[in-house]
Amino acid sequence: MIHPYFWGTNPIGSETADGLRKELVDKWWLYVCPSDKGCDDPFINPFVDGSPDIAGLACHGILVIVAEKDILRDRGRFYYDKLVKSGWRGKAEIMENEGEDHVFHIFNPDCDKAKSLMKRLAAFLNQGSGKGIVE
Repeated sequence: MIHPYFWGTNPIGSETADGLRKELVDKWWLYVCPSDKGCDDPFINPFVDGSPDIAGLACHGILVIVAEKDILRDRGRFYYDKLVKSGWRGKAEIMENEGEDHVFHIFNPDCDKAKSLMKRLAAFLNQGSGKGIVE
């Protein structure tokens, strides 16, 4: 999961200090997926009532990559922490891109940090004969 896009109505982490960006992400989601559930739709908030249990994920491994300056970073970290504590039987890893923002690697794919991200992702996908991939 590269810079996962998880969200929710109640702010966590850096969202509490950046109301402007929180409001912007709220509006983006409501535009992308208008529903009566708003920002607590299970499509974007995997921990609301009615969401599937993450302990049943059908893969052997997950790499969660977050970016330090990304308003979504704390949601990605929260997902990783909940997954590790969920009883899921796979292997979870986390990586943080220091000093970077959401999807920086798309806008600057030739920078050293983007290359490092891609190397880490490739190593993850290639470990254990592809056991990071759903069978």
